[in-house]
Amino acid sequence: MPQFPASQRKGAVVSNPSKAKGTRFESAVCDYLRWALDDERIQRLTLHGAKDIGDIGNVYFHGQPVVLECKATRTPNWRKHWRECEIEMGNRDAEYGWVIRKRPRLGIDTHDKVGAHLAYTRKQTYFQMTDMLNNPQLANKLDMWSQPIPRNPLLIGLTLQQLATLLNNGLNLGPDKDMT
Repeated sequence: MPQFPASQRKGAVVSNPSKAKGTRFESAVCDYLRWALDDERIQRLTLHGAKDIGDIGNVYFHGQPVVLECKATRTPNWRKHWRECEIEMGNRDAEYGWVIRKRPRLGIDTHDKVGAHLAYTRKQTYFQMTDMLNNPQLANKLDMWSQPIPRNPLLIGLTLQQLATLLNNGLNLGPDKDMT
């Protein structure tokens, strides 16, 4: 009977450390948004090949879909990742899209850590969303918290927690603990 390498045996799992890291990050972002927006419908999406529509699904802002593309790469590739997000926005026919980038040396084992990772989008998208809040105080806070993306004057960033606050129209994040 021929002997096959472990990677060729039926049922063998071939691990790709980079892919596994990305999957863990996507799962952490998904779990965080389920918690923050108190919405169990939020889920990781399967790949659709050339018609990919993002990594996290069932996230909406004022009834419109939001494409979320997660990146856990060692070095930032701001433009490339944003272009990928724009293509996926087109595939989803969505006006809103954000890239969620894992910050180096920042874990994903607590809500606080996951919420501290970077979310970025086009300034035009950001201002369109903050204008829709009808809450000038929150819009001003988000403006103060926002951060420029290096060498990319068209992009602007927030933490994932601040993006969740924007998506949640300034309401407290997480499920309502006080049911009385």
